[in-house]
Amino acid sequence: MAVGVLTAGTVLVGATAWAGTDTAIGHAAAPCGLGASIPSQYGNTVAGTGSRTECGGKVTLTVQVRKHRPAWPDLTVAETTRTDFTSGNLTARGGCEGKGTYFTETRSSTGNKLASGRVNRC
Repeated sequence: MAVGVLTAGTVLVGATAWAGTDTAIGHAAAPCGLGASIPSQYGNTVAGTGSRTECGGKVTLTVQVRKHRPAWPDLTVAETTRTDFTSGNLTARGGCEGKGTYFTETRSSTGNKLASGRVNRC
């Protein structure tokens, strides 16, 4: 229930998106989630933070900041990956690739992924 309350509050703010259960097959389901923050800009650098909270087991967690490109594949401008990740935050930082729409994507080796809201940056 606490996760549902947190999710609703987060969606209202619009700063972080959450995805549901990130458990491996055969393990008991726990309140587990992925997070992806809207990218921030610091000068000519963009940064996005992904998270994994209240999950059992270890995964490889990848966080990317991507620039949306209509009619083309989105451009990855920053990426970081950590193996044996249990819970917490992971931030990817990279250079701006011109004015446009940016978002953060968090992916777990379990196959779950989550994208943040989109925002104009750079």
